[in-house]
Amino acid sequence: MSTDESMPSVTLRPVDLRNWQQVIHLRLSQEQATRVASNLYSLAEAYVQPSCTPYAIYANETLIGFAMAEYLAAPQAYNIPRFMIDIAWQGVGYGSLALQAIIDTLKEERPEAPILISLTPDNAAARGLYERHGFVDTGQRFHGEDVLRYP
Repeated sequence: MSTDESMPSVTLRPVDLRNWQQVIHLRLSQEQATRVASNLYSLAEAYVQPSCTPYAIYANETLIGFAMAEYLAAPQAYNIPRFMIDIAWQGVGYGSLALQAIIDTLKEERPEAPILISLTPDNAAARGLYERHGFVDTGQRFHGEDVLRYP
């Protein structure tokens, strides 16, 4: 996948004392907000669940999104239970760049581990994004969501 040279660099950074309040104030559309847990809930989950790692997504120095990854020891796979780009930054390619940054980060940590992500069956935009990055539908469902897998 080629990267447009005019796009800012998209990076993942730890959620920490400097940015956690900004992270919890990232916004989605009303429809999108019904499909994903809040960032506040996700940070609380990461606090009590050591297998979860929260990431702040930046375009250069601007916070644009949030993701959380979890390593599942039993299937030896990663799960991405949270991935969102703030509504102000959607539709211009940041989601694609951020997803690639997540894939690259997880594959650097454990190259052999597949990556799982789930979505509501009616979320065509997310499905298209994930499939463009090589995720394939496993045919499985988890909590009513379709599960996709990256090799």
